[in-house]
Amino acid sequence: MPEEAPLSTALRTHQCGVLRLTHVGQPVRLGGWVHRSRNLGGLVFVDLRDRAGIVQVSFDPRHCGTEAMAVAERLSVESVVLVEGEVVARPAEGRNPELATGDVEVRGASIRVVGPAVTPAIPVARGKGEKLAAEELRLKHRVLDLRRPELQDNLVLRHRLMQRARATMSAMGFVEVETPILTKPTPEGARDYLVPSRVHPGEFYALPQSPQIYKQLLMMAGMDRYFQIARCFRDEDLRADRQPEFTQLDVEASFVEQDDVLRAIEQVLVAIWDEGGVKVRAPFPRLKWRDAMERFGVDKPDLRYALEISDLTGFLGDDAAPFVREAVAAGGRVRGLVVPGAADVSRKELDGFGAAA
Repeated sequence: MPEEAPLSTALRTHQCGVLRLTHVGQPVRLGGWVHRSRNLGGLVFVDLRDRAGIVQVSFDPRHCGTEAMAVAERLSVESVVLVEGEVVARPAEGRNPELATGDVEVRGASIRVVGPAVTPAIPVARGKGEKLAAEELRLKHRVLDLRRPELQDNLVLRHRLMQRARATMSAMGFVEVETPILTKPTPEGARDYLVPSRVHPGEFYALPQSPQIYKQLLMMAGMDRYFQIARCFRDEDLRADRQPEFTQLDVEASFVEQDDVLRAIEQVLVAIWDEGGVKVRAPFPRLKWRDAMERFGVDKPDLRYALEISDLTGFLGDDAAPFVREAVAAGGRVRGLVVPGAADVSRKELDGFGAAA
């Protein structure tokens, strides 16, 4: 849904990505980054980009002064500019179905460069099939990388999901409370980050691994239901599922049982997936720990995995290996996976599976 005039300011009337055929004939002031610029000799086309999207701005000496034309001809990619002009419909053969604004363009009347740019270290605009710069280079120049529409869309989606989570928690009677960041060390699962105190030399604050103590104090104070989108800090080695700082939805409630908490979290998950355009049905399937371990061998199974572990003890015959019979006699069980077509798998292939595991 395009964002309209509420975002207008003294310097701009619209965002670039919201212009449509309904705006044709309207004068506009735009601000943004030069995504691409094409000088066709007497006619300059500029793709102007902001968070809302891209719109084409054309500069023709018949509609703009010589000064504006000279500026447009010298534009460098990623320069920040302010443009004034009129929204016009593109001719049918000039429309761009790949842009939300592809039915229109802005006929530029004036342009001012407020932030000239040198050639960026990494490209923001990419052609079809053009690969991204190496991740290490993109992280080094993170500001430029964050100009990419894909990453900005991710940040906007994250914002929407957090807002939906807040609204859902509030509707269930939870109150959002910010707890202190500078606190004292508490025994948790990792080491604390320590911050030296200027006022008390030799003493330190600890950054919280979770707001655990504070939310329990809030329950003792009678707040009844609390939540917080909390920043947490853990001084431990970086891994795929371990970050030194991260954000979590932190929740605490009084006078509840386990199922009450599960239902509350279920509502939040249904809401945020709905915000992302995915319909999820509740209640979610529930597994006891023992059932999960028996069927899948792990306590957080992927239920899409069809090869469940089966108990094969009852199928053993007298020809079973002696060590298997001894194990069963001692109270053990034989369990395994039923893999369709695996009878034809060679020993070499089986060894390959073992090496991969």
